[in-house]
Parts: sequence; C-alpha cells; structure tokens
Amino acid sequence: MQELPSQEQILAVLRDEPMVGSRLRGALGIAKKSKLSFKQKLAEMVSAGILARNNRKEYLLGDLDAPAEEKEPYDNRRPSARSRTQKVEETGTSIKKGVLHVFEDDRWFVTETATGRDYPMAHRKEAPGKEGQTIAFSLYPHPKMKHTMLAKLEKMSMPSDITWKEVTEQFMKDSNLPEDFSEKIHEFVDKKELPTEKDFKGRVDYRKTHILCIDPEGARDHDDAVSVEKLPSGEFKLGVHIADVSHYVPEGSELDEEALTRSYTQYLPWCAVPMLPERLSGDLCSLHEGVDRLAFTCMMDLNAKGEVQKFEFHKSIVNVTCSISYGRAVEMFKEGDVYVAALAEVTKLLKENRSKSGILELGSTEYGCQFDEKNEPVAIVPRAQDVSNSWIEECMLIANQCCAKELKSRGLQGIYRIHEAPDTRDIMELNYLMPDLFKDSPVSLRDIGAPRRGDTNLNPTIFGLYQHLVKRAAKDETMLNRILRSMQKAHYDSNSFGHFALNWQDYAHFTSPIRRYADLWCHRELSRTPKNIKAERANSVIEVCDLISSNEIKNQKLERISIKVCATWLLRERLGEEFEATVNGVEQWGVYVTVKDPMAEGLVRFRDIAGDDYYIFNPDKGVVFGKRNGMSFMRGDVVQVQLLRVNPLRGEADFAILRKISENKKTTTPKRSRAEAADALGLVSQPSEENFGSRKSEPSSPRRPGKFSEAKSTSKGSKSGTSHKSPREYGDSKGGRRKGRK
Repeated sequence: MQELPSQEQILAVLRDEPMVGSRLRGALGIAKKSKLSFKQKLAEMVSAGILARNNRKEYLLGDLDAPAEEKEPYDNRRPSARSRTQKVEETGTSIKKGVLHVFEDDRWFVTETATGRDYPMAHRKEAPGKEGQTIAFSLYPHPKMKHTMLAKLEKMSMPSDITWKEVTEQFMKDSNLPEDFSEKIHEFVDKKELPTEKDFKGRVDYRKTHILCIDPEGARDHDDAVSVEKLPSGEFKLGVHIADVSHYVPEGSELDEEALTRSYTQYLPWCAVPMLPERLSGDLCSLHEGVDRLAFTCMMDLNAKGEVQKFEFHKSIVNVTCSISYGRAVEMFKEGDVYVAALAEVTKLLKENRSKSGILELGSTEYGCQFDEKNEPVAIVPRAQDVSNSWIEECMLIANQCCAKELKSRGLQGIYRIHEAPDTRDIMELNYLMPDLFKDSPVSLRDIGAPRRGDTNLNPTIFGLYQHLVKRAAKDETMLNRILRSMQKAHYDSNSFGHFALNWQDYAHFTSPIRRYADLWCHRELSRTPKNIKAERANSVIEVCDLISSNEIKNQKLERISIKVCATWLLRERLGEEFEATVNGVEQWGVYVTVKDPMAEGLVRFRDIAGDDYYIFNPDKGVVFGKRNGMSFMRGDVVQVQLLRVNPLRGEADFAILRKISENKKTTTPKRSRAEAADALGLVSQPSEENFGSRKSEPSSPRRPGKFSEAKSTSKGSKSGTSHKSPREYGDSKGGRRKGRK
C-alpha cells in the first residue's frame, strides 16, 4: 500500500487553502486504493485539533496548541440564577494587557497597563509566566467573591520568549525551502573561473559602450543592463544586455536540474533563496560595474517615434560603466546626465507606443518590510516606485517581446508567457457585485459573448471594457483588487497564444535568467544554430512549463505569507489594543479585516463580533448579516477591532469587532436578481456552481449562490484564523521584473 504523507506535508498543502478530502488527496498524489487509510489519518488529525473542518467539508488548519479533548463544547444552557442576578463590573473590551507580579506566598496578580488596576490571577498548577512579563489576559467574575474579578491568561498561540530568528527558521522549515545546494554542485561551481579571452571568442564586444545597470538599493544579483545611443537623425539604438547564465549552467547537468526544481529565486523580506549558487548569481554571472562579463544582448534599432525597426540577438561581452540604484538614477536625470536622459526619452516613446494599442495599469500597492540593525522587522511599508523603475520596465518589456518574435520566426521551441482574457462569467460576477464600475461603459455587456478560443488570448472588446473599469476604479485599492481577482492568472506555455493584459500576441521571458528558469530556457533556444536546432532537449518543454507555472504560484503564496509573518511579529506586543480596520473580505467562517498601523491582515470569527447574535453569510451578495439585529458586514466597511491573538509562526492574527464605524456605499449590492445580471450579459441560464470552482478557496472572494451559512457570535475565544490570501496577480504589468531584499 502506498505510504501516506506526513502531517507536515498535509499541513504545508493546507497552509493557505482549505480543501475537501478528494481534492487534498489529489494534491498529495494519494492513490485511490489508499483512500480509506488517508481519510482515517485526516480524522485522527481533526480529533487531535491539528486540522479542522468547516460546514463545506473542507479541511483547514486547526488549533495546534489545544488538543481536542481540552476544548469545551458550546454550552447553550441558560446561566445559573446567581450569574443572572450578580452585577458584573463593566470591563470594556475582552482582552487586556498587563504586567505579572508575584507575592512571596506564590500568589500572582497582574497590573493592567491601561488603568494601573491590579487583578488576582486565576489559580493555576503552573506559574502564569515570569515576574515582570507582559501578558494578555481576560476578566471573569470570581466564583465565590462578589464584585471581584479574576484574571485569566490568554494564549498568544506562540511561546512568549520566542525570537525573530527562531520564527524565520521555523518558517523556512515549514515551507520546505531548500537550505543549500549539494556538495557536488558547490564543487562544480567553485571550479568556474572569471571569463578569459578564450570565452570572448565569437562574441560582440560592447566594453567601450556606455552601459547602465539600475537596480533596487542593496541588490546583489545584477542580471540586466541597458545602453541607449541617440543618433543625429533622431533615431535610437537600444541595447538590453542580460547575464549569459547558459554559459555556466550546462543543460541537463545536476546544477541545471536543481535550478529547474527551484524554478525561481524565492524572495522573502528577510532573505532570498537563490535559484543558482551565490558563486554564480552574485559573482560570475552578475553584471558588476567595471568588470568584464559574458552577456546575451538584444540590440534594437528604433526610429524617432520609438518604434522598433529591427532587432538582433547575439552573445556579447559587456563592462558596466555605471551601476546605480533607482533613486540615484532619478538624481542623475535631474543633474542632466546625457545617458540617463536618453534612456528616459526612449522609454517614454516606448510607453506611448504601447498605450496606442491599449494598456492596463492597475497600480495596486505592493508592501515590503523594513528591518533594524538586528535584522528584525520594524515597519510594513509600501514599496517605493521611482520614475526610473518604469525606464527599466519598458526596456525589459520590449526585449521580452522581441525574444518571443525571434523564437517564433526561427521555429525554436520557446517558453512563452501567456495570459487568457477574463471569463465571461467572472465579468458577470464583477458586474453583479460592483455595478458602479460598469457605468457609462463604452462596451455593452451583450457584445462580450463567450471568451475567444483558438490561437489568441487577445480580445479587444473585453480589453476595452477593462480599460474602462480601471479608469472608473480611480485608484480605489478595494475596487482595483476586485478587478484583478476577476482576471485570469498568467502562466507559461509552449505556444505563443498571447498576453491579454499586455495586449501583445507574442511575449516571452528573456531578461532575468539568474532568478527565473524560463529565461534560461529561452537563452538556450536563442543560442541554437541551424546545425543543432532539432537537437533533443534535456527536458520536455510541456513538463517544464507545468512545473515552473505551479512553482510560481507556490512562491507567490510564500511571499504573501512571509509579509504576514513580519506584520504579526510587529503585533505580538499589542494584544488587547484597539485598531480602526477595513473589511477586505467575508467568508462563511468570519470576516477578514486590514489594519494600517502596522499594515496587517487578520480574521474575525463570528463568535468574536460584539454582542450575541447569529450571523448569516450570503454568498451571492458577498455579505454577512446578523439574524437578530440586522448588523451587516461587507468589503469596504470600516470597523473598530481589538487584537485577540497573534501567531507570527503562521502569520495569523485574530481580531474581535467591537463596533461598526461606517459602511462602504460604493460597493452596495444592486437590487436585482442574478438572473437579471445574466440577462444583461445575454446569457440564458444561470451559471452553475462548478463553473466558479477556480476561486472557491479565496477568503476575500464572495461565495456563489447556495445555502446560507449560519454562525453564532459569542464571547468565547476562537481558533487562529486561516490566513487571508491576497488577490491573484496576472504578474506581467511590470515586465516580470521583481527583485527583493537580499
């Protein structure tokens, strides 16, 4: 019988996405003959509290700190007579913060930080903590003494003395990220030497050309550089010079297979897990200033309007003249540097040309983490975007497009970046939930029809509609994220079917071979000569496309979770504090909220909403509302919340909603049925449940029509919430350029 996966493997799959048993079994590759034993293992994990199940029979992460036998069942009996008549002191919020103290007779009490009041700690077999330790606690009436409150220690879901280093080490372990390369690979790479005249043979020499390398501050792997020459006629010669990684990584070698397995450099806020060993990524392949390096160049001739007249790919030698940060590039532009000015001029023309055929720029905010001298998080901040980012972005985009055209024209087996047009039913759902976006649209919904099939993903009608939607969103982050979720996910394919978001038929990845395997593949294909054009590849292109596409999704999830780990670490000392938050999603198990200082996301289970009410989740309208008091919550509502629990080890935070501050008027659901919305699109029948299956796992995505889900709001604690998934990204509005903190 097939060996069952370990608990750690099951938890790794369910970390960011609840699954029903059959889907989980498929994700783990469990054969049907092992189905019963696998179900028994899942049942045991549920009984132990390691896993939990919701009312849709999906498995999700449970409360690892509390065994199932210790959990108290919900008691719906009426309170005793004394409890009903006793006047309990109004304590305000349920979770408080204070400092522990102990008397000589081992009696413990806690001094509340906010008021300075002292409360005796409830009797425990073990000490509640250490003298002077800050804890989170709640109050409840003393069972024997009237008008006396006892303090009960609240679990933080993590050890109180854990260090940031231990948190990151545990994250790396739980994420199954590789620690290092094998000794054999290190031995192979260590034998590689700096390029010599022998390596320069047959290459075009650009060492006398003024070449700029512009990267984020602190970057160590410099895989791209540019050169711009403006001719007296007003025309331009634009060179995009990319590190020639294929020279150092033999196809089919152990190093190549390891790079394919990793597929990408995994960027985390505190470190980077490289696709290639440091000897290559940070040294031999990296285009450092003032040293000779092997490169692969795309040299383009542009007319005075910035239109590409011809291009050529060839192996080259480069010596970067100036390696600077994005911020320094802007300063040099203001200082009148002629080379930076030429770069700014030509990229402005490139973007104008791209805008003529249509351009989608959602401009959603990306967040990063700032660290102190001890390498511990101090703030979650938006990633800075200088105008120089767009200069490099446009150069990389046009070089990637030329790469795809070259691969097609020469009949090479390229790996292409494709992006399908949004599905009609997803557009219908967006129209139903946010009809204001579609107001005054130049495109009639009846003209959209079914998505195009065949050899192109481009759809001018739908593209025009989405241009209007982005314009109507007017930089509203909530609306932009919802628009983004209605779009498909870009991925890799062996055919050039087109990229909807870029509105280009041909697009591939060429510009980042140090950190992305697809680019390395394209470099090898472009290096083929007529003699070896039909030579057998070491790996199947279809299998490679499937692997790197799936690894991309996994890496993006880890990046999102890693930011949450940093954010929850900042929240660990703020238990019991109140925040103003915005609802960013609703689900059948609770409400997801975002607080701004620090920027963090968390879950509010229905039991942690103030009051005693049953909350009903309406999947059709993306809203939850109280059965008794009519209180409702939907995306965009502003609420006052209190931090209940935090677990940096899993990047999770639990909040309680204390009160509602304001409602989101922009996204109010229209007073019409789904049948009317379908009729607006020219659809005869309503969409079935299975047609929406691709986005069921996203907490922030409204549920489809079905039975309402009910949950009771109580004052009892809840399990740590499932981490909220950020919106899906089509991933190429910035030319696939992504570099993080090393």
